[in-house]
Amino acid sequence: MHTINVADIEIAVERKPIKNMHLAVYPPDARVHISMPDYLTDDDARSFALQKLEWLRAQIEEIQAQPRQTERLFVSGESHYLFGRRYQLIVDESPLYVNSMGLKGNKIYMFVKPGIMTGTKAGMMLTWYRHQLKKELEPMISHWIEKLGEGPVEWQVKQMKTEWGSCISSKRLLIFNLELARVPRECIEFVIVHELCHLKIDNHNKLFEALMNHRLPNWRTLRKNLNGFVALPYKE
Repeated sequence: MHTINVADIEIAVERKPIKNMHLAVYPPDARVHISMPDYLTDDDARSFALQKLEWLRAQIEEIQAQPRQTERLFVSGESHYLFGRRYQLIVDESPLYVNSMGLKGNKIYMFVKPGIMTGTKAGMMLTWYRHQLKKELEPMISHWIEKLGEGPVEWQVKQMKTEWGSCISSKRLLIFNLELARVPRECIEFVIVHELCHLKIDNHNKLFEALMNHRLPNWRTLRKNLNGFVALPYKE
């Protein structure tokens, strides 16, 4: 994969054994991506993007205008999200504590030794989010595999900058973005179904959309809700 520039827009170009070009803009940073048949040239990609330039600018503007949570300092009183619900963070310090976290009512508790650095608190939160997300994903994935009649899959959670999930169909491996721990459960289900569909269809063509329509009729609404969720990473 490499990049080209069209007007003032940088576009990642990916060649695949497909029939048609596909242009997309991905949140949260309005990354632009074009996939195209492997026999076409960069000039073909530029020409295609120029034809879509007005649409492309509108998509970028819409994504960049979406609200984002401000940078977290991990101090008492901050808001943090878990599965779409907002919780108040309580940081409790004591020299007797072993650094740990817990959830009670509408509060997330962070038990730490005095003077702990913000970066360490951030790492604790990510580790806690990873545990919560894995616990949530396991029954969801099992449910959808059974419902859709899919065979066994492997899955893992990773920090990802530009995608909510990915699928390595040759290995039957699904990868989910750690940030999904923040968003509503129905949005997580959308990502699960989306990646399971990629086991059958590699790209986002009409056949893929038809399969999504059949398996999850309201997927477009869920995708919009996911990409617009307020607790997505803050903008620099």
